[in-house]
Amino acid sequence: MRTPIPALIDLEAFESAARHGSFVAAAGELHLTPSAISHRVRSLERQLGVVLCTRHARRIELTDHGRAYMPSVRHAFDELAASTAGLFGFVRPVRRLTARVPISYAVTVVAPRLHEFKQEHPDIELRLVSAIWADALAAQDVDLDVRFGAGNWAGHQAELLHRETATAVWAPAFDTGSGDGDGDGDSDVLATLARHPRAHVLGMENLWFQLLQPTPAGLTSADVTVDTSLAAIELACSGGFSALVPTRFVSRHLADGRLRTAAGCTVTMSEAHYLVHPSSRTALGTEATLFADWLRTLAE
Repeated sequence: MRTPIPALIDLEAFESAARHGSFVAAAGELHLTPSAISHRVRSLERQLGVVLCTRHARRIELTDHGRAYMPSVRHAFDELAASTAGLFGFVRPVRRLTARVPISYAVTVVAPRLHEFKQEHPDIELRLVSAIWADALAAQDVDLDVRFGAGNWAGHQAELLHRETATAVWAPAFDTGSGDGDGDGDSDVLATLARHPRAHVLGMENLWFQLLQPTPAGLTSADVTVDTSLAAIELACSGGFSALVPTRFVSRHLADGRLRTAAGCTVTMSEAHYLVHPSSRTALGTEATLFADWLRTLAE
């Protein structure tokens, strides 16, 4: 029976951090976050029952145990690399990217065109994680975060990705009094929207008030509140509700006739989509930068 060894991912994190003297540098090399590197090194320390490095603000320092262990770990990885190259030739390194994106943005904006990014960068192994609320960036292996909000998250840097408008939409069977849906969007249409059941998105309820002023637009017993724009869009498609959601999310629905709108049924949103990363991270990694650049083209 082979003698048990620590997890290879933990050994890899330790070897890289020890070689660079930094969790940040190791994170860049392995396409992880510094906190993920730290977590893996701690896991290795728990498995071995010793402390391998001392953590400082911007660097690490190997302990006596770490200095004694490092040559063996480095030699093992060198031997594995040499054996792999000798038997199979050059092995292209895996380029991984984990992006966390709000679920409605992921489904309506990213997914329909994601094949374009993969065609441009077939060597990047992409993991797309959807989230509804992203109030906190947990210490996870996330290379890129897209958030929707005001852009002022404590402890994080936010770069504007897309400004947004919101458009009121409804199914063809939903009677707004605007005929075929290409009307003037005048007060009659807005008054009808105010009287009929509406889908409200949690956190965006003020948009209906903004659109329907001075028409009364309070919540009624027939209205429904949901926690994603995606759910509101489905309610609108059902024909029983109108929905006021980011215009970007319903562009395909409007183009193929599943939903309709009218002139004057769009408002400017104060919130926007942002690229967000912890302030402690000085820059995005190479793969994250490529994905961020591609996301920016979606606004064009």
